[in-house]
Amino acid sequence: MAADRGAIAAWLSGLAGMLVTDALDAVDLANRLSDATALEGQAFAAEALAIMRVIAESVASPSAFDILAVPSFTDADTSAAAMVLGTFGLCVAAPRIAWASRPQARAARVRIVGHGEAALGVVSRAGGAAVDLYRYLSRLIEIAVLIVSEQAANAVPIVRVETGVSLPSSVLAYQLYGDAARAQSLVDIARSATPMIMPIAFEALES
Repeated sequence: MAADRGAIAAWLSGLAGMLVTDALDAVDLANRLSDATALEGQAFAAEALAIMRVIAESVASPSAFDILAVPSFTDADTSAAAMVLGTFGLCVAAPRIAWASRPQARAARVRIVGHGEAALGVVSRAGGAAVDLYRYLSRLIEIAVLIVSEQAANAVPIVRVETGVSLPSSVLAYQLYGDAARAQSLVDIARSATPMIMPIAFEALES
């Protein structure tokens, strides 16, 4: 699989810029990505996986998990390599997130399963040389799905809230939970762009 190393490195660099908040990690990744394009074959693949691990371990919220997406490349081999890397990242990141609601956790599980099937298809087409990678990735997907499924089972259900009038999120948080400090989580679940004027109908955590 002759993936475009420059394109993969540029994608990883973009993810690192958006997701890696630790200054030392950011500098280290920038240096490693600069050097990675000079690597060949399995050496580049191993370094790309290691870099993706650092990026995925920096994901701490559902919104950050959404950013961890696999782009489309014009080159088929590059797209295939990105799918494997992206699936690896999703599997590392998802279990680390404290999913606030069942729908969020279930949506994460659906992404892992969908990307996982595509990634395993890519690896299986590589034949016997990729047997170890297939086993490793399939086990990683299985564990991630099990963990996120358990999180979904234990997460708080979503309810539909209809107020009839637009109110600030802090007021609604106090009315719903008795805690105005939960306003931001209310905004996140409702996906409201204007915390001071919430929609008159939205989804919220049950408790």
